[in-house]
Amino acid sequence: MEFLLQQQNNYMSGKKIRILPDQYVFSENDKGDKAYLIISGSFDVERDGKKVGKMSEGEIFGELSLILGENRKASVKAVVPSELAEISPNALNELLLSSSLEIHKLIKEFSLELKKNEGYALPISLDKLKVMVENEPNIIRALALQLHWRLSQMIYS
Repeated sequence: MEFLLQQQNNYMSGKKIRILPDQYVFSENDKGDKAYLIISGSFDVERDGKKVGKMSEGEIFGELSLILGENRKASVKAVVPSELAEISPNALNELLLSSSLEIHKLIKEFSLELKKNEGYALPISLDKLKVMVENEPNIIRALALQLHWRLSQMIYS
């Protein structure tokens, strides 16, 4: 995990943010102008005021708005004192362009599924995804696996 965090630092805008418990990073329907890497702490994800997920160290969030060019689909609130690193839209695009076309398309598919309110579908099994991302940059591998996990949680929860 530490190696992944070090590699991801190459793509950050350099700005780190400290968040207090119960403080929102952003709210549902806000304009999405950056993504975030969780350096430390944990966060709840809320849709329509209801908790639908949680995130912790090493995870990226806010990327769906950048990938889809849409407003935020959920609110993200700190559970404990936390630290984030900002990821600019240009940095995220650079990351996505560093991946193969197949993975880039798959990340977009995951994003489109996650924006739905119901009727989610997994476009690929976890085993197949692991094989596909085997030779991808660490951050792309982590992002693809994280999006698959989030989508799985929405389907099976």
